[in-house]
Amino acid sequence: MAIINGIEGFFNPESVAVIGATSDPKKFGNAITSNILNNNDLKSEIFLISNRSQIIRGLRTYNSILEVSREIDLAVILVPANLVSNVIDQCIEKKVKKIIIISAGFGEINEEGKKLEKEIANKCKKSGIRVIGPNCVGIQNVNAGINASFIQTPPKGNVSMITQSGSFGVACLYEMSLNFLGCAKFANLGNLIDVSFDEILYYFKNDKETKVICIYVESILEGKTFFDTLKEIAPYKPIIAIKGGRTKIGMSAATSHTGSIASNYKILKAAVNQAGAIMCEDIYDYITALKTFSYLPIPKGDRIGVLTNSGGTAVLFSDYIEKFRFKLALFSDDFKKKIAPFLISLVKVINPLDMIAGAEEEQYYQVTKAMLEDPNIDIVVPCTVIPPFLGIKVDEHFNGMIRAWNETNREKPLIPLILFGNAFQQLKFLAEKEKVPFFVTPREAGWCCKFLIDRMNFLKNVKISNL
Repeated sequence: MAIINGIEGFFNPESVAVIGATSDPKKFGNAITSNILNNNDLKSEIFLISNRSQIIRGLRTYNSILEVSREIDLAVILVPANLVSNVIDQCIEKKVKKIIIISAGFGEINEEGKKLEKEIANKCKKSGIRVIGPNCVGIQNVNAGINASFIQTPPKGNVSMITQSGSFGVACLYEMSLNFLGCAKFANLGNLIDVSFDEILYYFKNDKETKVICIYVESILEGKTFFDTLKEIAPYKPIIAIKGGRTKIGMSAATSHTGSIASNYKILKAAVNQAGAIMCEDIYDYITALKTFSYLPIPKGDRIGVLTNSGGTAVLFSDYIEKFRFKLALFSDDFKKKIAPFLISLVKVINPLDMIAGAEEEQYYQVTKAMLEDPNIDIVVPCTVIPPFLGIKVDEHFNGMIRAWNETNREKPLIPLILFGNAFQQLKFLAEKEKVPFFVTPREAGWCCKFLIDRMNFLKNVKISNL
């Protein structure tokens, strides 16, 4: 049941009016104007509405949207809350198709603000105008050059985000960028007076640029609809969720944040997981999930092969193997013969395979490739600590892993665990260049395995009629 009534127009407008544009760098109207105009990929025609500045960034301004002769697909409103209703009237007269209300000071503040929200929602509904907001940071379509928000423009990528908290979105994009994760589309929906999570989710489901969907929620107004939406979309694309307001204090904070009642966490978590999406408990696990599904293929089985130059790292990862009840692959005689020429006599050929500290790029390349080619191994986890001795290069182990993965067409998941490898800029350069993830703690690698195996099991069990 597709309910994406007109959502496309928010992300691909031919014409955009910024109402409340300003040349003052300390105001949101300037931030949004700059974000829109700074993008070289922008295809939309921009009109700036301002009663204070005559020229902004070399463009003339208009006192009112009614002065613009062209039809307007999307209006972005940044005026104070007490002026928004009058601006809406002008947008209705202009026959604007879509509106994003950035302005705060509505239902998140008091009952009077809630009344004003309802008034605006009713006006727009009668006129057939769809609305995102109020009290939001806006939306982005990164590949189309649309940044109708006052937050940073992220790198292009395949992750699309829906968040009830704009500041969460800002911080999440920071961390995503550090992990070489780009963004396809972004939406902060604010107080949700019209456009819902469900509609944006359906839009992302059908969006070819979106491979992974992630959401941050505090409250869900229509729980059954939300559950049905997740259930319908999950077989097509991974949906990663995290909730703010899981405790009584957190729920109280969420209520004051958006002016809505925070949803019961236990019920929401059960519903999300039952629908086939993934509810993360920790913000770092959330980023790990995004990295996992953005880069790695789904395995065909759950047998894990581990190789390492650091016994301690492999032991720490092995704790997660037991915690999550993973299966360590059994090494066949053929596999042992294949890797024997690349191991010294001290190495005991068992899984996890500890090649000891002197293992270099060639050993990592040969053993990783052998594991990736072995039909008895479904997931390969090469672990390493960068040794500060023997003239070993910082990136050689990682380079060996990447060579092996590339030569086997990246058909199996490769989960490089480079313990605290974020300390080395060379690894980051190589990862970004080759579009390969690496994980820096056993917990991160363990959760990556869990996300992949859970997704594999879900897709095996989901009804064929859903696909």
